[in-house]
Amino acid sequence: MILWYGGKQSGSDSSKSDGIFLKTDASESLPLLVDKWREKIQLIYLDPPFFTGKKFSFRQKIGKEGWQGSSKHIISHQAYADVWDSRESFLDMLQEVLTLSHQLLKPEGSMFLHLDYRFSAHARLMMDKIFGESNFLNEIVWAYQTGGRTKRYFSRKHDTILFYRKSDEHYFNADEVGKPRGTLKRNNMKKQIGEDGRVFWSIRSNGKEYRYYEDSKVYPSDVWDDISHLHQKDPERTGYDTQKPEALMERILLSASRPGDWIGDFFAGSGTTPAVAQKNGRKWIAMDMSKFSIHVCRKRLLQSSEAKFFCFSDPKLKAQKYEDNNDVEIKITKSNEKTMEVQLLSYQCEPLSEFDYKFFDYIDYWSIGYIRDNEFFSYQETYRSAENPYLKNVLVVGVDKADAEKELACHIIDIYGKQLLLIL
Repeated sequence: MILWYGGKQSGSDSSKSDGIFLKTDASESLPLLVDKWREKIQLIYLDPPFFTGKKFSFRQKIGKEGWQGSSKHIISHQAYADVWDSRESFLDMLQEVLTLSHQLLKPEGSMFLHLDYRFSAHARLMMDKIFGESNFLNEIVWAYQTGGRTKRYFSRKHDTILFYRKSDEHYFNADEVGKPRGTLKRNNMKKQIGEDGRVFWSIRSNGKEYRYYEDSKVYPSDVWDDISHLHQKDPERTGYDTQKPEALMERILLSASRPGDWIGDFFAGSGTTPAVAQKNGRKWIAMDMSKFSIHVCRKRLLQSSEAKFFCFSDPKLKAQKYEDNNDVEIKITKSNEKTMEVQLLSYQCEPLSEFDYKFFDYIDYWSIGYIRDNEFFSYQETYRSAENPYLKNVLVVGVDKADAEKELACHIIDIYGKQLLLIL
């Protein structure tokens, strides 16, 4: 199991971290969290497998050409398999995760469960039993336009998000997601300006006047057709087949949590929940079994957050001494007493691609930091993204007297998700 933290403070104390990512299976690890996290999480969003019977991909872009759009510089990995022994085994997993999630929620907390037509009805009955029928709040329909149509039945173009509260103490703030009415003309209404200078539209009915102020807010209903599905070339795309848009998660998060609250997502996938939580001042705890999930999430957080502290601990990733490693060549140059330059000169990667890539194309992320108590803390990192497809081959890091007792280390992740941790 990998624990990975994103935060502003050093040390692996979760109470001092902005986020915690566990590379693990939710149904296996949630029972271990209940004692420590019982009634501490404000909002849980779950986007579990949909029982599709399919395998879903993560498309890894290679080098600057891949990140600039070249289809020849993309390889496909299996992100996860939504394949189950039986319907019963899927429902058993879902019930266990929902039951444990309920225990993790604060009394004022709430849950959003994201499914489609296959199991939303089953999940509704399950949630009624776990949360109580009186704590059901909304069946949200997320309607979207995507390719693919059928003439055998009406095309399925929506997902269902079930919104439940933990108790009647739940927190909800519609003002956070409301939008101003705006200046568009309204049918059969008269535009006027009030004594206070506010513009409004009015209509009379049954002897009464109804006013709608332009600066007042319109709130979302339970049909969300104003948030589009991510198209294949959307800048948000990370390569995950089932990635959800940040706008969807932002509406959920802003309405049902406050800055500083803990947000949970136990099927993290492409990392949308942690990324949106970090942008909006929430803390987060996320889980996913895929190694690509944790790597993609790390990069999204580095792009979007102000957090300067990133650390991970992985018992399966044993740190090697640089001189005992044959895959990497590194050069260290001390610029002065306070800084040093670390240059990546070569990297051996397996399996090699049929294309003639340079060694640097095989690297997706690398960083320089130090190891303390079996945890790696990053000083400086470089990674490829749509905004910046180039990778630095030299990292400049600052050093001081306190660093003398730390083990300088290099962390590398290649396009196959393989990691190296080298003590320099």
